[in-house]
Amino acid sequence: MIKLEGVKHLILDIEDLEISDNSVILGPNGSGKSILLKIITHEIYPQNIKKREVFGKKITLKEARKIFGIVNADLEYFYKNEHISVFDAIISSFKEALVVYNFFKFSEEEKEKTYQICKKFDLNPNQDITTLSLGEIKKVLIARAVIHNPKILCLDEPTNGLDIKAKKDFWDFIETLNKKIILITHDFYVINNLFSKIIMLNNGKIFKTGNKKILTKENLSKLFNINKNLIKGI
Repeated sequence: MIKLEGVKHLILDIEDLEISDNSVILGPNGSGKSILLKIITHEIYPQNIKKREVFGKKITLKEARKIFGIVNADLEYFYKNEHISVFDAIISSFKEALVVYNFFKFSEEEKEKTYQICKKFDLNPNQDITTLSLGEIKKVLIARAVIHNPKILCLDEPTNGLDIKAKKDFWDFIETLNKKIILITHDFYVINNLFSKIIMLNNGKIFKTGNKKILTKENLSKLFNINKNLIKGI
């Protein structure tokens, strides 16, 4: 699915990384997780790179925007402060933009898809996005991410700030989308139940990769520099 070789950018130094299934990027704050995800999605072009392939080939930024659906804190922060309708926030994704400009022309099919996804997500298309709850804003971000039918969803701590029920509702919904997922999270319940590959990242380098068997207290103790007796939920 995704293959990286010889990647260096700011603190990140990745010799080799291959992602072929639903995967979690796990590591302490400042370890380079978000930078790695943005390199995967082509939002960042690294300072040095030997190989970056998606589905076996090198792709352009335009192709990447069709392959990846992205949800991250940057988008969440933007829409918390942008007085536009839910409809415009979602339909603008067709133009690879965050808002709708006067010169944009949308097809009837794009308009209909936007109304349909609002209905599916139980969102009012006419509502000002800044009046939504945090959980509803995250629904808008997912709607933006999936409306162009991407092959891979890239989610950077998408449930931060949600209560227990909202988190469950979020992941129940994500499972219905039937997409490959690359996720940054510290929620071990989600990791244990939804993901088959773990990528442990520390100080910009791969610490370990593998299946859920590497989620041991010993490994997590070294990864997060914490006494293993303080680690719960594993």
